[in-house]
Amino acid sequence: MAKNYDLKTRQILLSTGEFTTEAVIRLDGMEFYDSAPLGLTVGLTERQSSYIDTEENCLVQINSHPDITKLDQVEFDAFISNRCDSQTSTAFSLAYLRYLAHKAGFGEKQLYQFIAQQNNKEASSPKIICNLLNGGKHSRNALAFCEFMIIPQGKDIACDVRIAAEVYSDLANVITAELGHGHLYTGREGGFSPSISDVKLAISLLDKAIKRRNKGRCLIAIDVAANNFAKTNRMGQFISTMNGRDLTTHELTDYYASLVDTFPVIAYLEDPFHENDIDGWRRMMHQFGQSMLIAADDLVVSTVSRLKELEGCFNACILKVNQAGNISELLRSHEFCVKNGIRTIISQRSGETDSNIITHMAVGLGSEFFKGGAPARERITKYNELIRIDYRRKHSLV
Repeated sequence: MAKNYDLKTRQILLSTGEFTTEAVIRLDGMEFYDSAPLGLTVGLTERQSSYIDTEENCLVQINSHPDITKLDQVEFDAFISNRCDSQTSTAFSLAYLRYLAHKAGFGEKQLYQFIAQQNNKEASSPKIICNLLNGGKHSRNALAFCEFMIIPQGKDIACDVRIAAEVYSDLANVITAELGHGHLYTGREGGFSPSISDVKLAISLLDKAIKRRNKGRCLIAIDVAANNFAKTNRMGQFISTMNGRDLTTHELTDYYASLVDTFPVIAYLEDPFHENDIDGWRRMMHQFGQSMLIAADDLVVSTVSRLKELEGCFNACILKVNQAGNISELLRSHEFCVKNGIRTIISQRSGETDSNIITHMAVGLGSEFFKGGAPARERITKYNELIRIDYRRKHSLV
């Protein structure tokens, strides 16, 4: 019997002007497709495919399977991951998730319900972490830290998105008033990227924007991305260079303490140390682990093996599907976090497409947080879908 499906790829635009892979599964006259995001900063242990064949041969091998429609998600991911590069395997994994949901009778708007059912979870809307001011590799300025964000504390997701949009607008006004119109550049994720280098000034600008209309309604979150500025010296010590100063691990910890003392609204630090500076991570957890979220991204790169190896160094974890390489590995990582009391954060990447699948993952898995970039430009695709899902759930709509 002839196969009634075909697997293809095509190149589509990312939000950064680069291109990425979109995987297409054609079946019975229908198309199931999704794409892989792309991050500018990657962890040293982030999944890199050993597959070095051409995309054409990759597709030949994939389409040689006698009948992929009989595979479950885990089986499909295992099959595809050994035959494609990581971007292609991520895209196909997400496209196959959409196919399985359709096969089980779930429409596109119900994808989160399928994810919840398959993983024995109760769907719920996450709190959002919005990137409003960019530094590091995501910007054209000299800020050492990568993302200055807020966690709105509204009554529901629609309220949270509105708060984020208001603070974003007010931040533009604060920057203009204090620095001038020439500082309203934006970074890769849509956050403002003023020409400054002082971390405390960046936090101060964000704090002032919050207080204009939303005092007491936002927490501040910072993605340090320390891999970008921390190096080892000849003695094997980690040194972080910031504003022309070289800080040891102890001095950097003290610097974080001074930031929290100055801005008590800071409730979240992500990748505060280089991923190999394990002493720094443990020191951070000892000092701040009971009072704020210490989130691991580059440290664990969404993989169970790293989560197990480094458990105790963090109390929250960033989960990105293309770090994991496929949805099955991401689900295993999410489950490990849940079972071990680690807070989960489903996250976008700096290079995104118009796919909204990670919003359905966040809701379907009951993830506590969703990190989605600025409430502007292409990032609104994710935030708007979160609002729609929450509305449908509240009004029992399918």
